[in-house]
Amino acid sequence: NSKRQVREPPRILIVEDDPETLDFLHIILARANCSLESTSSGEEALAALRRMHRAGDPVDLVLLDIMMPGIDGYEVIARTKADPDLRNTSFIVTTALDSVSDKTLGLGMGADDYLTKPFDPRELLARIDAVMRVRRSERALRRRNRELAALVEINRVVSSSLDLEEVLEATMEGIQEIIPVEAGALVLLDDESGELTCRKSFYKSLDSESEGSGRTWTAGRSIRPDEGLVGHVIASGEPKLVNDVERDPHFSGTLSEGLEGVVARAILCVPLTIRDHPIGAVELINKLDGPFNEQDLDLLTAMAASVAVAVDNANLYSELAEFAGELERSQAKLVQAEK
Repeated sequence: NSKRQVREPPRILIVEDDPETLDFLHIILARANCSLESTSSGEEALAALRRMHRAGDPVDLVLLDIMMPGIDGYEVIARTKADPDLRNTSFIVTTALDSVSDKTLGLGMGADDYLTKPFDPRELLARIDAVMRVRRSERALRRRNRELAALVEINRVVSSSLDLEEVLEATMEGIQEIIPVEAGALVLLDDESGELTCRKSFYKSLDSESEGSGRTWTAGRSIRPDEGLVGHVIASGEPKLVNDVERDPHFSGTLSEGLEGVVARAILCVPLTIRDHPIGAVELINKLDGPFNEQDLDLLTAMAASVAVAVDNANLYSELAEFAGELERSQAKLVQAEK
């Protein structure tokens, strides 16, 4: 997986034209296990930031010398903050200038902190750690806002349709928007047979943004209601978050065995419930960017509540439409008989 975890040591771009200071920073930050890149001018720094952004692996922090030939540090900050792709870049400016106006200018333009040369290694690491804590919080907040926006859109889509297939399709597409997983399935309980039937599923290739071709659960595939984690979730009406399926006594691999090449390691499963009556479940397999967490559980549970209502409404509409059709046919027969 190419996605880096936020708790990994930060990736830092050092922008410094003094060789001795550059060597000093490399030694200190390498000991802290930071991932480092360096440039010696403002022009090179801007090019490096754009290159790394295009590669999908942007830096976490820029250590930026203010006084450089050509484009100075102030101009680097200004251009970066004006670029929609780079405006969230974090900066710690380093300067030998000790005037208050020089320091506040950088902060006013968008720098997160500053250090006056020469600086103590402990202070450098402490300030980097402080900036990274703020950055992690901002990332978490932005991600949460995206997830909530996606959840609102999913609820709007599924609640606006009375076609069951449209509801199920929108549900599976929406899940992939808010929780990155390798695979997922939506199963519904057949009241007549008492079996669980897989109605929709997806598989996302680990090396591609597209869905895997020819690697889905067979449509209509049924399992017993007491089989596996999904059966346990529907029977108990309680969600299940398992990051090590081999340790869970309810895991049987039933659904994941139906998807060639997908080995279930972690599963998140929530029931679809109407008036305390289970009608199905949503099961997600193998989160791509780490273990499942309580936030994933909350998101999927919130989605499941809306989906269950939409599925119930679609089923009721289908039953009413069928009843209306039968009534119309009966009336036509009655008219014919009277004639």
